[in-house]
Amino acid sequence: MKFVELNEKEFQTFASSHEQESFFQTVGIAKLRESYGSKIYYLGVKEKNKIVAAAMFSVTKTFLGRYTFYAPRGYLIDYNNKELLAFFTKELKAFCKQRKGIMLKIDPNVIYQIRDNDGSVIPGNFRNDEVIKTLKELGYKHFGFNTDVINTQSRWNARLDLSIPYEELRKGFSKTTKKNIEATYKKGIQIRKGTSNDLESMEEILIETANRKKFSYRSLDYYKRMYKYLGDDMQIYIAYLDPDIYLSSTKDLFHEEEVNNQKIRDKMDHDNVGNKLKNQLDTSNRLLEKYQKEVEVATKFKEENPKGKDIGVLISLKSGLEYLTLYSGILVEYKRFTPKYAMYNEHILDAYKFGFPYVNFYGISGIFDPKNRYYGVFEIKKGFGVSVIELIGEFTYPLSFSYYIYTWLRKIKIFIRNLKYR
Repeated sequence: MKFVELNEKEFQTFASSHEQESFFQTVGIAKLRESYGSKIYYLGVKEKNKIVAAAMFSVTKTFLGRYTFYAPRGYLIDYNNKELLAFFTKELKAFCKQRKGIMLKIDPNVIYQIRDNDGSVIPGNFRNDEVIKTLKELGYKHFGFNTDVINTQSRWNARLDLSIPYEELRKGFSKTTKKNIEATYKKGIQIRKGTSNDLESMEEILIETANRKKFSYRSLDYYKRMYKYLGDDMQIYIAYLDPDIYLSSTKDLFHEEEVNNQKIRDKMDHDNVGNKLKNQLDTSNRLLEKYQKEVEVATKFKEENPKGKDIGVLISLKSGLEYLTLYSGILVEYKRFTPKYAMYNEHILDAYKFGFPYVNFYGISGIFDPKNRYYGVFEIKKGFGVSVIELIGEFTYPLSFSYYIYTWLRKIKIFIRNLKYR
């Protein structure tokens, strides 16, 4: 076996056919990180001139002229091949120490266990304890089985299996999800594919969402660079409210209820008026009032937005075997239109079209208690019939005493950040 530096083409060819392939381990992400000042290395192992392991490393300066070497969702390696993993680790250790590295960091794209739709452990389910044990024996420090959603790369993901046709898959959606998908389109929500011209309005939606939910958010510059370097692997879905469909649908609801209201009154004129009919009329009158107000709102919306208005955004990425949803947001003023259901549905339909075996709705919390502040994020995704994918987590390999200072400072930073987002 031989430890080597790879060129971009060699790395991308190997990475694109590896079972652990993800957009995190691509030349596109490397160039994005490089544009922000990170040094990039493509490192690997060759055996008989064939690449058998590789990883893209992003190098970041920390303090005192020292550096961290991070392989996001890496390495791309057979973690059950202990000899290969030990050799790669030994060579990486020497390579990074020569370049003032204080640690290696990885969060492998390796499943620890698959949970059911409620996030509960499936009895008798396989757990990948052996890989964790091997990494620890080699000297890696496990960050632990964290359950949060805001630290490093997400350890918890909501994944949808597309091995059956869409119409069959749809039968597994919850009643609420199916109802909301239909209602969303009926209310006037349309989905279009975004371009670079949509980045500014997209950023406004994501910033408002992040501020409302107390999440961190990226700048417009980041999305511009992301769009530039990820190219065809990145797709933007824009949910916009069509003024004509919105007004027409609200008028239809009003007129339908007018007809129903008149039928109730006619029946009251010919039958004995009991509590049942009175209650029906009260309900109908309330609906008429509600729909009348909605018609007025829709009319005003059309006057102010004759070409419609962008109210939601979803950024999706092609990532190995998965079509992944990365960021999403909606304007709170239009939350009642539930645009996320339409965007997710379009994402699923495109996943079929692109030939992906899975949709990954990405990060969720590992705490499946409805009282948890992040449960709402999971609840929407759960309605599509997902399974919960728990990855093995983050590992670091200490290269110097500075690692322990860095780790201590990082724990303080995470603690403060968690307090901020409570």
